[in-house]
Formats: sequence, structure tokens, C-alpha cells
Amino acid sequence: MGSTDPSSDLEQRLAVAEARLARLEAKEAVLATFNEYLYFLDVGYPDELVSAVFTADATLEVLNFPPGTMADLTFVGHDAIKPLYVAHTVTAPAIQGGHHASNIAIEVAPDCSSARLSAYFMTSTAAIGILQGGQYQGEAVPDGDRWRFRHYRILSGWGWKVAKDVIRPVTDAMPAERARDARIE
Repeated sequence: MGSTDPSSDLEQRLAVAEARLARLEAKEAVLATFNEYLYFLDVGYPDELVSAVFTADATLEVLNFPPGTMADLTFVGHDAIKPLYVAHTVTAPAIQGGHHASNIAIEVAPDCSSARLSAYFMTSTAAIGILQGGQYQGEAVPDGDRWRFRHYRILSGWGWKVAKDVIRPVTDAMPAERARDARIE
């Protein structure tokens, strides 16, 4: 029987562990970017959302929007993407509704060159009586000091409108200053 070199086995195991750690760190970074997307959208910071979440040349696809119209929108680059988020945060900064994500899955490429995100969402906006849901899909890449989405899809799968006379708010919207995350400043 031949002998094996213990240092070679250790080096191989270390290389495998380092690769796994790099993928886990990338997965956490993509999740952090996704959570910033939700936070900036819900609190009403469109400038920060676009610059922190999307690469400069990102493509954003919004399918079936407004919900039920089956119209699809495509935006390329920060200048094209930003007006969509400005329009959705016009009464901000304030928390006026919320984007709730679930079933979040992130798959990082073996070489950590990209990652794919999939998540279901539900949004609620009492101000106009809308409840809708669908799916987010994105491809994130390392971009400078963080991961950003270079391709992002929002699929509005369903939506309901509640008559305004039925809506009974129990609170006013919380001012954004109270919800500002000090780590992001």
C-alpha cells in the first residue's frame, strides 16, 4: 500500500473549506442587498435603493405591472430605474406599507462570480387599498465593495384592491427618521 501525504490532504480540505466559506459569505452579502432593497423601498429612499442595490448597467424587468394589466416594463441603468422607485415613494419618507418576503433562496456560483436569488413577496398599502403578491428573481454580482443585482425581475402574480371605505387605519404612517438604520448612513 502506498502512503498518502497528510499535508496534501490537509491542503485539499482547507481549499474546500475556504471555497465553501466564500460561497456562504457571498450568500450573506446577496441577502443583505436584498434586505436593503426591501428596507429602502418601504421607508422611501429611492436614491439609496438604486445605488446600493443595482449595478450601474442593471436591467430591471417588472412583469404584469400594474398588477392585472399583463403589461411588462423594462428599465436599463440607474437613470432609467430610479423614476419607478421615486413614483412608489412619493409620499415617503415614511413607512406606509410593506414588502414581505418569504421562501428566499440564494444559489451562489461555485466560483462566486454571481448568485441567483428567488423569493416570494406580498405587499400591502393601506393608503390606496392594495394587497398584491408575486416573486422576485435576480442575478447578483460582486460590484466594488458589495454585491448588487445586474438583473432583477419583479413578477406581480396577483393583486386585490380593497374599497377605501372599508379600510380603517389604526395608526398613522411612521416617519422615516424613526426607522432610519444608522448602519446605512
